[in-house]
Order: sequence, then C-alpha cells, then structure tokens
Amino acid sequence: MSEPTATTSEIKTTGSKTAAELEKQLMRAKQLIVVLCMVIALLLGALVTLWAVGGDKEATTGQAQATATTGTQAGAAKSDVGTNQTPQALSEPTQEAAKQVIANAARRQSDDPRALGRPDAKVTMVLFSDFACPYCTQFAKQVQPQLQDLIDNGTLRIEWHDLAQISPTSPLAAQAGLAAAAQGKFWEFERAAYASAKDGDHPTYTEESLVALAKQAGVPDLAKFKTDMNSQANVDAVKKSRQDAYNVGITGTPFAFIGDAVMPGYVDAATVRATVLAQAAKSGK
Repeated sequence: MSEPTATTSEIKTTGSKTAAELEKQLMRAKQLIVVLCMVIALLLGALVTLWAVGGDKEATTGQAQATATTGTQAGAAKSDVGTNQTPQALSEPTQEAAKQVIANAARRQSDDPRALGRPDAKVTMVLFSDFACPYCTQFAKQVQPQLQDLIDNGTLRIEWHDLAQISPTSPLAAQAGLAAAAQGKFWEFERAAYASAKDGDHPTYTEESLVALAKQAGVPDLAKFKTDMNSQANVDAVKKSRQDAYNVGITGTPFAFIGDAVMPGYVDAATVRATVLAQAAKSGK
C-alpha cells in the first residue's frame, strides 16, 4: 500500500507556515537580546553610580573634617589677636528644665581638688572635658590661660567634670586625673596632659604614659597614683560622671555652664570672657 502523497498546494501551505514560525522566533530572539542588553546597561549604570557616590562620600567627609578643623583653628587664632568687634556673651536657655539643671550643676566645695577659684566666686564655670578631645586641648591651651585674672580676683571659678568618651583610653586618662587630684595635683596633671597633646590629635594613653605625666606634674607618690588610677572606685566614678552628663543631654566636649549661660562647644577666649563678665554683672555679688 503506497504512502499518501501531498499535493502541491499542501506543500506550499506547509512551507509558508514554517517560514512564518521561524520569523516569529527570530523576532522573539531579537526582543530578548534587546531586553538583556538593557538589563546589563542598567546594572552597569547602578554599579558606576554606587562607586561614584561612595567616592563622593569619602571625599565629602574628608573635606568636612578638614574644613571644621581649619575653620575652628582659624577662628581661634583670629580671636586671640583680637578684632574691633565687641565680643558677644553666650546666651542662657529659656526652658525651665534646663535652668534647673544649671542651678544644680556647681559643686562649690571649698576642698574640691578639681576646682580653680573661690567657692563664693561671682560666676562658676562647670566644665565637661575629655583628655583625648582635640577641642578640649585647644580650650585648655588657648582659653583657660586667658581667664586666670578672673579666677585670681574672685570673679570666676572653674569646676572640672569628666566626660570621657572620645577614645578607648579616655576613661583611663580620666581615672588618672582623679588619682592626681587625690594628691592635690589635678590641675598640674591637666596642664601636663594637654601640653603633651598635639593640636588636632586624639591622644592614646597608657598606664606608663600617664605615670610619666603624673611625674611631670609633681605628683609625689607615683606608686599610690598608679594604684588609685586603676581602683574600682575611680573606674566607677568616671562611668558615673559620663552617665550623669548624658542624663542631662550633654554628649560632647568641651561643654560648659558659665553661670546661667551655656557653652555648647569650643568658643574663643574673648567670647568666654564676655560671658563671664556679663554673668558676674548679673549676679550682683
């Protein structure tokens, strides 16, 4: 029995269908290639954007840090040489809660080894500081020496509070300050520590370097100093001082209450003096 034979019209129809299907498949392949190319282009664009943004962030951060440091140092230098403008005193907070915090901040103890000036001074500066803070270093070197006459004449008293947080060895340095204070040499130790710090640096301290600073400061019993520096009592005291500051919203250094006014960061000596004198006039003492 013979196989069925396709007619000429049937062959033509089948050929047309096959060509049409091939053409459709070719169009689909082309569309798929176009889509894949678009996806690859989008992915490459995203990667380039991420790389550029990351680079910009690093550059911006570096520029911001350099600008902040340079700007603060330039402002301090300008203040030190003086200008024709009258320095403006720092302002006082208006919130009652803030006023209450300031009212309770000063210790005013006659035997306070971490205070400079008379307990009955017209104005008390409650200073929060960190031995590893570069702006605290700047404040200690450029501002505090220019306040000495106000301390000597009974206008100003400075009381130190630790806010040791900037570096991993900040707490150890604060403990060393307490150990020096126990032997009546806190301010000598404070001056030695800040004098040894380079401008703009975040110093790292060791037990050996702190003992060397204590020796330089004239602490008489260095063995006792080292024991006190590592005592649990001083470890706890430094932690408590930091937490007390956080509890009232103080998170940066240097920070100070000057009478009823607030110094929220580093300011120049002229501004601090103007604030002290304004607060002294207000006190009526």
